[in-house]
Amino acid sequence: MMRNGTRLLVATATGAAVFAGGTSSAFATRPALLKSAAACEAVTADISEVKVGDAFVPLKEDNKIGFEATLRKPFKDKDANGAWPVEGNGKQVQRAATRVTAEVTRADGTVIAATDLILPKQPETTDAEHKVADVPQTAVLKGDFTVTAKDRDGTWQIRLRVTKAGADGGTCKEVGVDPQVKYVGASVTDPVVVTAGKDTKVVVRARVVGASSVSARLSSDDANDSVELRLSKGRGATTWYRNTLFDDGFSTGGWTLELTATRGKESVKVGKADAFTVRAAKARKAGSKVSFDVSANTVRKGKAIRLFGTAYRGGSAYAGKAVALYRKRKGSSGWTFVAFATANGQGRFGKVVRPKSDAYWRAVLPGTSRTYGAVSGAEFVDVRGRTARNG
Repeated sequence: MMRNGTRLLVATATGAAVFAGGTSSAFATRPALLKSAAACEAVTADISEVKVGDAFVPLKEDNKIGFEATLRKPFKDKDANGAWPVEGNGKQVQRAATRVTAEVTRADGTVIAATDLILPKQPETTDAEHKVADVPQTAVLKGDFTVTAKDRDGTWQIRLRVTKAGADGGTCKEVGVDPQVKYVGASVTDPVVVTAGKDTKVVVRARVVGASSVSARLSSDDANDSVELRLSKGRGATTWYRNTLFDDGFSTGGWTLELTATRGKESVKVGKADAFTVRAAKARKAGSKVSFDVSANTVRKGKAIRLFGTAYRGGSAYAGKAVALYRKRKGSSGWTFVAFATANGQGRFGKVVRPKSDAYWRAVLPGTSRTYGAVSGAEFVDVRGRTARNG
């Protein structure tokens, strides 16, 4: 397991079928919306199947949704003599369906004007009697419609009309258009109590509307320690979850949960979805301390100074420890993280910086489940302006 870095744990969420042709789209299966009804029947004598891509209301950019309709008997059957009916004196087999249009009705009842779907190329006979030809019994017709950020989610309809000699037919497909991605809430196990030599279960839960994927990042507030997760879909329409494990190598103290919910090419990011604490189970912990100094307390602006010191754990050198260096500008009330410096085998660390303004500096040893953290005293560095050159 990685230490003081990023851990990546990926869970495979429930996927959806994908169809080829242009941009790949996911088919969202919604059995509840495919009820047989006289007003909207998905399977008819003319259309055997209608598949629709990932339908949702976008946050900003228009969502172009593709669909496929399987047309039955696109061409006429052979006559009583076993010959294919052809166009005039040519070789092209005559169409049974001469036109197919698609009309889309939004959830609010408004209608998108009908468009013509491109029909398949007519096959040709290969003999003089027109009895030999490779004539398909079905054809997949493709179309699309657009959902904008201003549209209403809910049940939309795609109505297909098939024009044939003698009688027209068609079908209707109900499409569930999901709402815009919206963050509702999230939680993490709190507190996370880690024990030496054992793993501790941590549960991340989120409620998000309209997302196809949700990822989480758990990060320490004080140290370079984080975990990245891909959440799995729960049983509820808006529920997402993921379990992970913490051990005693994780930094103790405050942690933050960050969430990113995605649908299509758009995402909603919540920088602080929840906060939690990681602490060690009650056990004997080693103390730590850190000495700290600067190579100069007065420096010209832009000139370099060295921050240095020694880290100790239980009275011995704290070798390999990442020491956090902080700065607080004169007149400010908060400390700002600047950089890490790693202690060598003797516990010594150092970092060269170029101060730009008057500030206090200090070193911090982040605590762990086995060692208490420590903070050094502060050193003030007076930064003076550049001197003008003579001549």
